[in-house]
Amino acid sequence: MSVTEAKLVDQWRDLQERYLKTSATIERELGSRYGIGLSDFEVLDLIAELDDPSNPCRMKNLSQLSPLTQSALSRTVDRLQKSGLVERDSCSEDRRALLVSMTDKGRTLYAQAAKTHRQLLRDALS
Repeated sequence: MSVTEAKLVDQWRDLQERYLKTSATIERELGSRYGIGLSDFEVLDLIAELDDPSNPCRMKNLSQLSPLTQSALSRTVDRLQKSGLVERDSCSEDRRALLVSMTDKGRTLYAQAAKTHRQLLRDALS
């Protein structure tokens, strides 16, 4: 392996290590404090980002932005819905489309969890 390749591999391993440590810390904290996992939070974070009363969040939009597979995303939204954090409704203009929105309970939990998430990111990446 050349010196350049060795440096590249070292960078990759450093990136992996930072990601794994950071995601494990976030997963543990979100779970213990709020009862949600990192994937749950990431979906809530995307919904919050896409939340616009004039243009509600569609499952299709979530699937385009989320790194989760379509089936993993559906399972995550199902879990969030069962927890009372999100609602799913049919779109009146396109009955095939599903709209996803946070409930009041979801917005409250998300606001608290987002503070923790952002602080943990600052701690790990600064």
